[in-house]
Amino acid sequence: MTTRRLEGRKVALAVVGLVALLAFDYSPVLRGELLAGRDVFRIFFPDSAFLLESLRTGELPLWTPYMRLGQPFAATLYSQVFYPPRWVAVLVSGHIVSMTVMHIAHAALAAVGVFLLARRLRASWPASLVAGAMFGLSPMMTDLGIQQNVVDAAAWSGFILLAAYDLALQPGRGPLTRLAIFSTLSLFAGSPETTLWQGIIAVLVAGFVGATRTPGATGQVARPGDSGTPHAVVVSRDASAQVAQQASAHPPITTPRPTGSSQVASALDSESHVASSTTAEPEQALHVITAEPRSSRASLSGARSRIRAVAAIAGGFILSAILASVVLLPTTEFALNSLRAQGGWSEQLAWSVSWPQVLSSVWPLADWPRDRYWGKDQWFILNLFLGTLPCTLAIVGGLHGPRRARPFLIGALALVLLSLGRHFPPAAWVLQSVPPFSLFRYPAKYFVGTAFCLSVLAAFGLDALGRLARKLPPSRVKAAVAFVLMGAAIAASGPLVRMLPMRASAEAGAPWVPFALGLAVVTVLLLPWSFARPRRVRHGLAALAVLELAAAHSLLGVPRYTPWEALKQPFSLRAFLPEPFQGRISADIEGPEDPTRVGITNTIERSLDRLIPNRFVEERLPALEGYGAPEPLRSDVFHLAGERGAYDLAGVTHYIRKGPPPFEDLELLHQAEDGTTLSRSRTALPRAFLVQRARVVSDEEALEAVLDEDHPFREIAFLATGEPLDQPECAGGSVRIEKSTAQHLELAVSACDDSYLVVSDSYYPGWRATVDGKDTPIHRANHALRAVRLTPGAHRVHFDYAPTSFRLGLALSLLGWAGLGFVWLRARRRA
Repeated sequence: MTTRRLEGRKVALAVVGLVALLAFDYSPVLRGELLAGRDVFRIFFPDSAFLLESLRTGELPLWTPYMRLGQPFAATLYSQVFYPPRWVAVLVSGHIVSMTVMHIAHAALAAVGVFLLARRLRASWPASLVAGAMFGLSPMMTDLGIQQNVVDAAAWSGFILLAAYDLALQPGRGPLTRLAIFSTLSLFAGSPETTLWQGIIAVLVAGFVGATRTPGATGQVARPGDSGTPHAVVVSRDASAQVAQQASAHPPITTPRPTGSSQVASALDSESHVASSTTAEPEQALHVITAEPRSSRASLSGARSRIRAVAAIAGGFILSAILASVVLLPTTEFALNSLRAQGGWSEQLAWSVSWPQVLSSVWPLADWPRDRYWGKDQWFILNLFLGTLPCTLAIVGGLHGPRRARPFLIGALALVLLSLGRHFPPAAWVLQSVPPFSLFRYPAKYFVGTAFCLSVLAAFGLDALGRLARKLPPSRVKAAVAFVLMGAAIAASGPLVRMLPMRASAEAGAPWVPFALGLAVVTVLLLPWSFARPRRVRHGLAALAVLELAAAHSLLGVPRYTPWEALKQPFSLRAFLPEPFQGRISADIEGPEDPTRVGITNTIERSLDRLIPNRFVEERLPALEGYGAPEPLRSDVFHLAGERGAYDLAGVTHYIRKGPPPFEDLELLHQAEDGTTLSRSRTALPRAFLVQRARVVSDEEALEAVLDEDHPFREIAFLATGEPLDQPECAGGSVRIEKSTAQHLELAVSACDDSYLVVSDSYYPGWRATVDGKDTPIHRANHALRAVRLTPGAHRVHFDYAPTSFRLGLALSLLGWAGLGFVWLRARRRA
């Protein structure tokens, strides 16, 4: 069989295996069930609905009028406004189904990316398949479907590191362009912490690979005699195929089978590229390196190569930041105008991974039962299991893998320590004090990077055990002994765990560990001695590792799915609301802390009727409240004040509560069987109104006026800036809304005297007001709203959202993409 046909056959088998694993892991989807847990129904359904609405109307969704009296939309990274796969998924499959489609596609993308990276790092086919399955198809990644933006960003990890590896080996336009584009997609996916750890690993790769590359090389190892580099002989893939054919034609010379611990250690310590050419797969290049004593000149050359490689990688990520400026600059502006910008923000260590949860990555159920929802354990990732055998392979790869495995070993250790957060004081200090780490919360996100590094190390570990197979002879007796010991370990695991200070469910998962490892040992010992034994060992262990991951999905039961029939039910309270709806609603935004922990089983199914937490967006109902980070400034004391004054000032006309109406004078419109009530208020102010009196006060005084039971804000505007006004109240003034879209408001106003026009929309930089075509300043009124000064008479008032941060970011992004396109076209013409 020719090399090309063999390669094609392997690709076909890999594709079939990937599809089969996806079908098995996501079998509930084939039965008509969808991902809808946690943030999927709380954030991603509503965001997708608004994105779909904007795409259909041709309006760029920079601002959403539905949440918290209006707030930036594209500036919330997880909205993925500029992420092309999100557009395609939402347009093709709708705002609900698209989330499941996105997750499955990105899980496959993650697996493919890590597979390609492992192959580029010269891992064998079986080892690369294990690496891809461990990262993209593990229970941890499957369960992360409830945090879609993290999965989407992590899916590009393999491609980013593949480009970084090529760029470190040989700087050039091609690898730099690929690194920049893939990193930009990771940023657009909306998880900056993920892009951060991807950059850390890329720099580590540059530090190790850059020291061994040869300046001026063209993708091959240095020729003998190059200054500062070891002598090397490179055998091409075609040559390796000829070696394999010759070896198959001539039986190998029989030698005594080595035994003993010394031979095992020497086999594990040998480099993967020094493996016997007769046992290497035909498609894998052979790299035989003979080391020379390193001179001071060689050391200096290696240091320079390292610096150049790191600089090239850093340049790629800087270029990606320029390409993504269209979203990064507005995001930065939003962060500066959020609660995170206030002194004393201390959520950086929330949801830190605990030590038992680290153990649960290799020992299933070792972290259950978990602490309370915001306690010592993290609840960001509901299942951290990566497989006992795959994790063991990763340990072997870290200890006995080649030099190119070291950056992933260091990355795995560094990221797992970061993920520990409050449970590891040095990590806690870094996360709270060192930018950019101090800008983010939930250290558990860094554990995804740990899983990525472990998956790559698992490939090196599998190949190391394949090399060991040449030194470790098969033995049925030893296999039988190993089988008996496995049974004994399984039997003893329960009593032993009960003697240890471990959590209750650890006993249930304890037999898994000796069973998985025991099967691996028995497999290695039973495979017969032959020329192909190393290859068979690799294939056997790879099959066991993939089967373990598949079994974990069935036994651990992750994640939670919801029937499509329940999710597509219409909003049952729509008939009780006026059409068109001109007011605002107030809803219980939080709901149960976590649907997996409480007894209520229909939280997701009933979330639309209760409009929790953001599902009012799907019904195009503007609301006072909102859910999701970052939280705008003053939202904690104004939007969530819970006082009648704040509700009336914000124009809340209808209340939805899981229970009785919040105020006695509200008119009950409907009460559902589960106790959900819809009520109406008659005291809410209109969205825009005129006052003839104004005072310039502090924020504390303005908030006090808003919460005052006498509601002085009905006659007085409490301003943060502007000029005081004290005119007698006059009759005859009027305000009429002529046009209202997400980013534009047009009002026809008739002022009977000098007045302030107060609009109960959020005050935020980037809004521009004109009165009769002339720019006029917008003042922050009543703690969180907008106001403009008007003279007596009829006026046309326009409010438009056109933030400088977006325009500047768009200009930088367009320049970056244009420059990238110019370089690509120039390189293509030269070629």
